[in-house]
Amino acid sequence: MVEQKKYTFMIIPNDEKDSWSFDLGKATLKWIGILIISLIFGSLLVLSIFLPKLTYLRNIEHNYEKLISERMQVFQLSQDLKKIKQMDQMVRNTLGEKLDIDNPVVIEDSTISLFKVQEKRISQLKNIPSHAPINGYVSKHIRNIDNFLKDTHYGIDIIAKEGDPVMAAAKGVVVFSGWNYEFGNMIILYHGDDYFTHYGHNKKNLKHQLDVVDKGEIIALVGSTGISSGPHLHFEIWREFKPVDPLLYFPEFSNTDLTLYND
Repeated sequence: MVEQKKYTFMIIPNDEKDSWSFDLGKATLKWIGILIISLIFGSLLVLSIFLPKLTYLRNIEHNYEKLISERMQVFQLSQDLKKIKQMDQMVRNTLGEKLDIDNPVVIEDSTISLFKVQEKRISQLKNIPSHAPINGYVSKHIRNIDNFLKDTHYGIDIIAKEGDPVMAAAKGVVVFSGWNYEFGNMIILYHGDDYFTHYGHNKKNLKHQLDVVDKGEIIALVGSTGISSGPHLHFEIWREFKPVDPLLYFPEFSNTDLTLYND
């Protein structure tokens, strides 16, 4: 019988003490080599199978977080759009179908910019109409705002001299400056906190859309444009998309009221 060839392995510590050795046969070394190679190959195989899946799961997690973020943005945009549409509809209901603007989305564009940029610049303490737009005589009151079958009038008419300055009732942003068949040259201001003021029949508008105006700043000149019998200002106040009586905000006009109620 042929004696199997063996290999001696010796382990010697640095202090050269307690060294020990062991013998391994050729066949044993062969199997140890096969085992090591198998472990390496198996590890590579496991990595090649599970690493892509791990990467895929991480990508799914990342995409999920991205989707959640995008949905939150879409939800916020939908809320903004809902409010924009309400504001746009309110303006259009007020001005009617005879609104004459070159770009039909200009009000919506103005409102978007308003909410994103300008609203932060309007103090809540300054958004309540508190500055009389002109000095003059009230010739017509608000009436029939809840009955569209009658002669509705959403604001008050204030007689003044043609060319007199029209002033902003509160700090705000111009959301409309243009021509309307009924009110002629017209300006609409948004003051924040769902306050709007309307200024109609102007001889000339002095402000443009997205202009920021201070309380008392001149925005137009009194005129008689549109359907009008003489120089006067048609003035409206809207709160939460509903017209309110300007005399509640400006009781001083009662001293120059030419009529208690117009039939």
